Amino acid sequence: MLRLLCKNLSQTRPFAESTPPPPSLTTTKSILNGTHSRFLENPSPKSITHLTNRPKKGDPSPTTVSYLINSCGLSPESALKVSVRIKSTEKADSVIAFFKNHGFSQTHITSMITRHPKLLSYDPDKTLKPKMEFFLHKVGFSASHLVELVSTSPQMLDGSLERRLIPSFDFLKGIVGSDENAIAAISRSPQLLRHDLPIILSSKAALLRGNGMRESDISRCIMKYPRDFHVSHDRFIEAVSEIKKIGFDPLSRSYTEALHVMLGMSSSNWQRKCEVYKSLGFSEDELLKIFKKYPVGMQLSETKIRKGMEFFMKCLNWDPSAISKYPVALNLSLEKRIIPRYTVMQMLLSNGLLKKDVNWGAIFMLKEKDFLKKFVNKYQGEAPKLMEAYSKEVGV
Repeated sequence: MLRLLCKNLSQTRPFAESTPPPPSLTTTKSILNGTHSRFLENPSPKSITHLTNRPKKGDPSPTTVSYLINSCGLSPESALKVSVRIKSTEKADSVIAFFKNHGFSQTHITSMITRHPKLLSYDPDKTLKPKMEFFLHKVGFSASHLVELVSTSPQMLDGSLERRLIPSFDFLKGIVGSDENAIAAISRSPQLLRHDLPIILSSKAALLRGNGMRESDISRCIMKYPRDFHVSHDRFIEAVSEIKKIGFDPLSRSYTEALHVMLGMSSSNWQRKCEVYKSLGFSEDELLKIFKKYPVGMQLSETKIRKGMEFFMKCLNWDPSAISKYPVALNLSLEKRIIPRYTVMQMLLSNGLLKKDVNWGAIFMLKEKDFLKKFVNKYQGEAPKLMEAYSKEVGV
């Protein structure tokens, strides 16, 4: 089945020499040549200056460039790019003052203008103020939170307040169930409000609903992975179709994870990950098992997969079938988790404090506080150097 999945995802004419030029052309050419020669022999400084210094349409104004460097903190390169969009430094001053009065630092303002110079052309009172008040009072963002969001995604201030922002927020809130949930989604992807959400969300939510997903899971999916809903509807349909072929249960949490992974990978990247796992001895059935149990396993870098497999195969004698039972282990930090715990367990085994049949998968899955309580603190009396060894490996 995985083979099928991989396949599905892969796919002025010069005068002729024999024809003399017309007399009129010959005469004109002679006149031009004569004029050109006289100009070169006796060039007019005034004429040259006039020709070379004539301003071109769209050229940046030196005054505007200087203003952007000194008042907005832009680099000369950024100032040159932005300057062609600035019609009035007076309006730009009012925009900068507006943002400063709303808690934006100079660093925030510089970053925003560099990313989105269009901001400097907005009217603070008619355009920016109503939108900021909407986000603060209608949506419910705190002032500090809004500053961080706008500074990282200034485009969220684009779009009509009445025709785009308000309807989109109200629709989002209707799907995810509350202001708090809508804020969570927007915080993860401020770009959401740049879209016509009643259009892009309703069709995708209907598709998930039609494939058996619960409303609560659809809401959770939008809140957790809002960027997934930016993709085209055709791409969304394709991803839903593929995870359905694999056999994911739409009522399981792994369904949402699998959809997210599928939407985030190109067919070539997917194929490459399949080949990495296969080169390490995984069969297609084991690959399918890994993806169904831990979809994120297909997003891991090739380096992380290979380093993890090298350790598990060399130190624990794990084969691909063992990894397919605990695929999340590949995503755990070797340096901060796997090796420190392995070191502690080996010390306990060498001192005869544990049996030989250690369930390594369960050991690696334990929460930090539970591992310390069960295998470090418990044996401090019999093995006083346990904590020292563990801390050294973890790097504390």
